[in-house]
Amino acid sequence: MFRRIAATGVAGALAGVLAAACGGSSNSPTPVNQQPPNATPPSAGASVNLAPVIAAVVVSAERVEVDAEVKLTADVKDSETPIDQLLFEWKTDAGTFSGEGPTVTWRAPKDVTTPADYAITLTVTERYGTPDGAGVRPQNVATAAAPPIRVHNSPRELGDLALQFLSDFANSETDASACIRNFSDSCRGKAEERADIQYNRDHYKILSSSLNLKRVSIGSSGLNGQAMVGCSFRSRITKCPPPGPGVPACTTGSVESVQGDCVVTGVYEQQRWWLCDSRFENGVILPSMRGFFGIR
Repeated sequence: MFRRIAATGVAGALAGVLAAACGGSSNSPTPVNQQPPNATPPSAGASVNLAPVIAAVVVSAERVEVDAEVKLTADVKDSETPIDQLLFEWKTDAGTFSGEGPTVTWRAPKDVTTPADYAITLTVTERYGTPDGAGVRPQNVATAAAPPIRVHNSPRELGDLALQFLSDFANSETDASACIRNFSDSCRGKAEERADIQYNRDHYKILSSSLNLKRVSIGSSGLNGQAMVGCSFRSRITKCPPPGPGVPACTTGSVESVQGDCVVTGVYEQQRWWLCDSRFENGVILPSMRGFFGIR
């Protein structure tokens, strides 16, 4: 709006005109055009066209697996233009969109490193009024972001964690605390694993190993799972426990092997997978090697 300047009389008004004509300056402020660059100025008494309002963007899930679908729904309001005449543009760094308008489906990317967070943005454009000489109509634009969506490949992530743990365990130079760095503090198994690995380090020297990921299963809740790894270890006994009732015979310096399946469980916490505990199955362990996996 223009500010009204009170005149001091005809002479004052003429003085202002003459001053402007002669290159002088008046005290009147320069009007500022607040219309969009390509907007048609409203006529006297015309109302201003208001921009669309994106009240919310709702996602059907904030955590999904690779190649899974998420439904996105935008709550959009506009005072002058019907919703179906607005232009909706959905964007993100990866994945694909299907559908159009305020409700679309996003399919998460498949071959990507996970876990990863994806930000999805929505731009709503309203075109209105009469086109200018170049055929361009005035427009209003509104933008909003959906809640970030976390994408996982849970079988791969849990399998990789299990193999990393067993690889660390197979290296007798790796201390117990480093071996369990990916175990959850909420699992009782973390303290037990540390004690078992420490016993292994005190009594055995692992000479060689073989690890083969057989399968990974994820629970229906998506909050737990387990990985089965075919494992074999060839080790030298460096220290025997004190003899006594129920203590198996042991010869320091002897080389023995164990072979079977190492099962490692996992839990989903704090937006990532953690390990919980491990056990040995489907194998035969010589009495002198019972302490190798903490069986004492």
